[in-house]
Amino acid sequence: MKANAAVTRYLILANDLRARIENGTLVPGDRLPSETELASQYGFSRGTVIKAIELLVGEGLVNRRQGSGSYVSGRSLHRRAGKLLSFTDTVKEDGHKTSQRLLDLHRADQATAQEFGVAPPARSFRRLRYVNGVACAIHRSVVPQSVFGRLFSGNADAEDQLSRPDFSLYLQMEQCGLRVNEARERVTARMITATEAELLDAHKGDPAIMVFRVSYSESGEILEAVEATYRADFYTYDMHLVRGPAATDVGLRIAATSEGFSNRQPR
Repeated sequence: MKANAAVTRYLILANDLRARIENGTLVPGDRLPSETELASQYGFSRGTVIKAIELLVGEGLVNRRQGSGSYVSGRSLHRRAGKLLSFTDTVKEDGHKTSQRLLDLHRADQATAQEFGVAPPARSFRRLRYVNGVACAIHRSVVPQSVFGRLFSGNADAEDQLSRPDFSLYLQMEQCGLRVNEARERVTARMITATEAELLDAHKGDPAIMVFRVSYSESGEILEAVEATYRADFYTYDMHLVRGPAATDVGLRIAATSEGFSNRQPR
């Protein structure tokens, strides 16, 4: 009976906080009352409060900041394993608006191209990505010059196209007859740097999700290698796992294909 009561208590608190977030009483960026304050308000133990908050963190509604507290999260970019979509398509599928800003465009030096697993010559550009007007990610792309030349008629055209708020690289590829057939991704985590924090309206040391993706054409040609840095509160990654022989096969296939990333390591 006591165990059931404890479960009910943490769900009551989680449901109440969730309702306050969904009805707009608590908005993204708001700090939740401290665990001690919530325990006092509801008459629950601190352990019950922690469990309720952990549930909301797992749902992507709340994020923790070390030494600061728990905050209402912004809308997460909801990624689903196995479904190959561009950033633009992913955001639109979730029913939200996306935009971007070009940060820089230049010829990738040999070290950068090789670091990204792209044979030089290549072009490199960075874009700041937004969801509903909020900066949530920095995408650093490296594109082989042979592909870049098919996408844009020259440097001026490239800057003009990449500077458009509604620009989608995958859509541009499709319009130029370059279809992305498959991609390989590696997802890691680290802390946001001071430079990134300024662009993402975050704090240095906040958690970041790193996604390194290589996109391929039907013939196996590399079309783009991109290092994407996301604010952790804007990124949710879902995966369906199966226990048994099928799961083992999938794990082996992932381990084998990961070799295709060359020696690229998260920064």
